Amino acid sequence: MTNNELAHPHDLLVRRFLVEPELMADLMTFYVRQTNDQKIIQLIDLVHLRCESPININSNLVETIGDLRFSTRFKASRQPSTVFLLFEHQSTIDKYFRIRGLDYIVQSYKVFREKTKGKLKYPYPIVVVLYHGTIPWKELQEMDDMIEMVPGVERNLLRYTLILIDLSLIPTNELQGHPALQALIETLQLSSKGELVTQFEHVAEHFTAIKDDPRAQNWLHSLVRYGLAVSKMSKELVTKAFSKILNEKEAEKMATSTMQELITQGKIEGKIEGKIEGKIEGKMEGKMEALHNAILKVLRKRFTMVPLGIETMIQKMNDPIALESLHSYALDCLTLDEFATALR
Repeated sequence: MTNNELAHPHDLLVRRFLVEPELMADLMTFYVRQTNDQKIIQLIDLVHLRCESPININSNLVETIGDLRFSTRFKASRQPSTVFLLFEHQSTIDKYFRIRGLDYIVQSYKVFREKTKGKLKYPYPIVVVLYHGTIPWKELQEMDDMIEMVPGVERNLLRYTLILIDLSLIPTNELQGHPALQALIETLQLSSKGELVTQFEHVAEHFTAIKDDPRAQNWLHSLVRYGLAVSKMSKELVTKAFSKILNEKEAEKMATSTMQELITQGKIEGKIEGKIEGKIEGKMEGKMEALHNAILKVLRKRFTMVPLGIETMIQKMNDPIALESLHSYALDCLTLDEFATALR
């Protein structure tokens, strides 16, 4: 398995799906929940979204990770590009995300200025963050909350449109839009709860409705790669997933080749006996141990003593997404009891 696949499985998965303007448009149509955000989205032409940052492959044939940027226009405008939709994925809460969003805007404007030679006005920026951690992301801090403000100075400093889509607040039975988008969202939700393996066959069901779509096999292939990167999935389970869009013989062949491909690409020595072993497992265990220690270090620094019960529950957790989210929450929670509630 590639280093990118191991180190950035969530980012790679989201990018492989949402690089498709059709899926991005459905995400903005069905999952933007705040009223003010919905109003701005209704003014945008989502039908003609154009991805400005397609997936790139470097000289070593490794997929590179970059920001997803889309351009479109306001429906009331005649100009072809009057809106930038800048997308970022988060599996952990970042209370300073507005600073990062501002940087995305600046970088996009630099590229735009170079392309247009400064002859056109800059597009309206909208930053979208898709979050799928275990703890709800209650609010996005405004820039005023992060800047030293004194009486008499102008407020709403550096304000821009930032939309938060929190998948942890969306019930599975309320999923809408393109089946591939529903499969992506459900996969991220299940992964954050450590339930992806037990429910993966159900996720694959989404593809039965689009089995004739030439993109379906690649999408499902990406989900399988992701599942193998974050969980222990058997060959039988992978075969069942592919059988939703392929016949039995083709499904088994695809399952075998996919699992073998991940081993070969990462130069991993190991055997496939119902799971991918070797370096994948070692790296994941090492990452989880580091996260266990990082969470406990933060709690001890903030609250001095950590009850044995809380420490034991943390040590037993083996889902890196949930642990990353807890690490972020350990930095922000007000009390140890508040953290313990989230842990349960």
